[in-house]
Amino acid sequence: MKRQWILLLGIIISLFSTGCVQEKLVIPVATVTGKVVVPSGLDPLGIMLTVAANSAITTYVSETGTYKLEFTKPGRYLLVARSRYYDVDYAWVDALMETTVSAPDIVIREKIVGESKWIATIVDFPDATKFRVKSIAPQWATQTVDMYDDGTHDDKFANDGIFTLRLANLATGYQDYMLVWSGLSDGEVKENEVKDPHKEGARSGVSEIYIREAEARLARGRVTSALTGVNYSEVTLATKGGARKISLNSDGTYDMPMDGSGREYLVFRSTNFDIRAVPVNLTTVPLYDVPDVILAAKTPGRVKLILVKSDFLEVVNPMVVADFTGWQPEAMYDDATHGDEAAGDGVYTYTKSGVAPGYHKYAFNLKEGSQVRDPYEESGDSQYSIISVK
Repeated sequence: MKRQWILLLGIIISLFSTGCVQEKLVIPVATVTGKVVVPSGLDPLGIMLTVAANSAITTYVSETGTYKLEFTKPGRYLLVARSRYYDVDYAWVDALMETTVSAPDIVIREKIVGESKWIATIVDFPDATKFRVKSIAPQWATQTVDMYDDGTHDDKFANDGIFTLRLANLATGYQDYMLVWSGLSDGEVKENEVKDPHKEGARSGVSEIYIREAEARLARGRVTSALTGVNYSEVTLATKGGARKISLNSDGTYDMPMDGSGREYLVFRSTNFDIRAVPVNLTTVPLYDVPDVILAAKTPGRVKLILVKSDFLEVVNPMVVADFTGWQPEAMYDDATHGDEAAGDGVYTYTKSGVAPGYHKYAFNLKEGSQVRDPYEESGDSQYSIISVK
């Protein structure tokens, strides 16, 4: 009888302690969902969302512009959306613990040729009373220009702590800059030069923004392969993170409109050929004749994926997660190994053999905690890209 009581007591203790452990493992979060809206006919892929004063929280929108963020604390958050091809804009949202809240739509405009927009917030710099944008390269005639919180210069609302600046007639291409904020410290006004926490990119320790050029340039060429009798209209040609996309002519020829802002990549993709990225540069010529591109037929049981670094705002040690990796991240390479064509060219490659034939789901990890779909995917579902394996 005594042994039975001891056994029963042990079971009760086990049940209670297990429940406590499980309870401790549940971390409550505040979930925010929303959508970034772009002009009709344009693609939102590549748009990055950052959170003011919380630089570690970032995400990219889906192909429909939707996103989801999770916060460990409730509160009012400022969400900032931007990409190389759209002006920066934002929305406020009140996050509640253990509740999913829908944020207001962030409606962003396509960039205007020769113009650019900046924002700076007291959420990121609470001691600031004034902001300016400082040009680094190319340098403007007036090196620093004031930002405004008075409802002018594309500022939405006066005195809301979000400062804005829009400039026109800028040199097109990439502009290096820094933010300069002023505030009182020990009774004196002091200036602080900092990187933009919501920057598009960075170069040599400064922030970088792309100034759009006129889209009046063209890349033309053709693709070939070792196969005969191929109708190449099945091949898709895309650039700018898939925002511009065409199908090749049946004979493999193509004419692709380009921005002409420097180096871009033409990405060729098909269910029957391995993906391939080819660099082009229309900086000094309006018409670029691309050398013939040779496509390789897919090898049975082999997967090949690529990621173009310039399509995203931030890429750090990119990896592939997929059903054929057991949903564990596996490295991509830009060192002329593992099927990569050229080292250090900004095109990361992933190859894997021994994959079962059929359709497989995958995604890219751009950095820890930042998963996106492949902008050049063959197809996809609501969450993952899909590739067909022979």
